[in-house]
Amino acid sequence: MEKPTRLALLKEIAEFLNEETETFNMLDGALRSLIKGSDFTTGWIFFIDESGKHELVSDTDLPGALSKHNCKYMNEGSCWCVQSYHNKRLTKASNIINCSRINLANRAYHEETDGITHHATVPLRSGEELFGLLNVATPHTQHYTEEDLELLESVAFQIGSAIKRILLTDQEKEAARVSERNRLARDLHDSVNQMLFSVKLTAHAANEMSGEAISKKAFKVIEDTSQQAVNEMRALIWQLKPVGLEHGLINALKNYCDILQIELKVHVDGLINLPNTIEENIYRIIQEAINNTQKHSQADIVELKLNQQSEYIIVTVKDNGCGFDVQATNKYHSHGLSNMIQRTKTIGGKLNIISEPNMGTTIEIIVPLILSKGS
Repeated sequence: MEKPTRLALLKEIAEFLNEETETFNMLDGALRSLIKGSDFTTGWIFFIDESGKHELVSDTDLPGALSKHNCKYMNEGSCWCVQSYHNKRLTKASNIINCSRINLANRAYHEETDGITHHATVPLRSGEELFGLLNVATPHTQHYTEEDLELLESVAFQIGSAIKRILLTDQEKEAARVSERNRLARDLHDSVNQMLFSVKLTAHAANEMSGEAISKKAFKVIEDTSQQAVNEMRALIWQLKPVGLEHGLINALKNYCDILQIELKVHVDGLINLPNTIEENIYRIIQEAINNTQKHSQADIVELKLNQQSEYIIVTVKDNGCGFDVQATNKYHSHGLSNMIQRTKTIGGKLNIISEPNMGTTIEIIVPLILSKGS
């Protein structure tokens, strides 16, 4: 099949990026289009945080040597391109003379290299804001032409602009969701919750006044059912709007766990004093983790550790549930986990998930506070 011209390929990728609204689907689709429409045969994308830690977020047609053991060589250790990116020495599309990741993988699985020995790399950026790296490779190629690097520059610029657009759109959507959640929470509290509470009180009074056993039993059922409905409504209102967050993150989480009948053990190291946006997002991330605990893990105890230093806060949420296989779970396709990851990225943080079957689940959130002061 004849490949499109460079201009046609850029137009195809641009049209796709303009229509896509989800970050990871966008990255996968753009990378596939680039590899399919060019002489490159494989590619991968790293997101890199402020500390220089990289995360493989998209890849296509990796040779067997690089894809072994859930892309071990791509995920572990460091390399020249990530270090140069972090040190701000990598500013444009470049040839990589010697890639440590490819070298290690090829030494271990030399028969599964598909001829890949070198790759080209380019930063993903929008203006002065950097997101990560786009890497591509071609079999038996040690040097990529200026034309190849120009194509990479153009695609990277398109992807960087799309990432920024989606981030801004997500922020606008989140602001609208918060406003709507607050309105729904007020409406539920002022109308439905009050009516349910009135039904409970009426049933209780009728039970006290009735002298018939059958009637007393019926009123007791109504009272108990109404109380259950009130509890469910309170939990729903808390999910919509963290009532009590004005009294502090820990107080709000304790109250929420009381509603869900989950025991919360808290350990605090340092003074917890966070900007509003960070506190709200951390609350929502922990809330999602607790919801997952209740729904999926069969746990009844959650341990929460908060460690705030001058430059960052570390939040650890650990349950005593059944756990799951992290490697077998696509965290970007799980709605709950995806929300937690997106919220963490919104405040410039990093989220790690540690879990094994029958060993419980630990979620660690690291948020830099200096970089987030404007939040």
